[in-house]
Amino acid sequence: MSKDTLNIYEVLELLNKKINSNTSLIEKTNSDTLDSISEVKSYLLEKLKSDIEDTQKSIKKRMDKFERASNKTLDEKQRKLISNEFTNLQSNISKDMEDLVERIMNSRIL
Repeated sequence: MSKDTLNIYEVLELLNKKINSNTSLIEKTNSDTLDSISEVKSYLLEKLKSDIEDTQKSIKKRMDKFERASNKTLDEKQRKLISNEFTNLQSNISKDMEDLVERIMNSRIL
């Protein structure tokens, strides 16, 4: 073999080693990237879970507040309705008593 031939083989071997080295570096970088993606994915999933829980708590607070306000309004309306009914009942009883007294008075006169 000539000196030029050896140089080509040496160059090819060096290139092969460089390719293998670059391939290893690419694989390492790829692995590191996948690990980083996995960590970010885990972080984002936990953050999303936390945000969902916070949102659910906030919605529950608002619903509870709305329910209390609705119950308060309903209680006030029920009290007013009952009060009006008692007032009407007292008025009707008073009228009935007056009618009864008037009938009794009319029956004595006759």
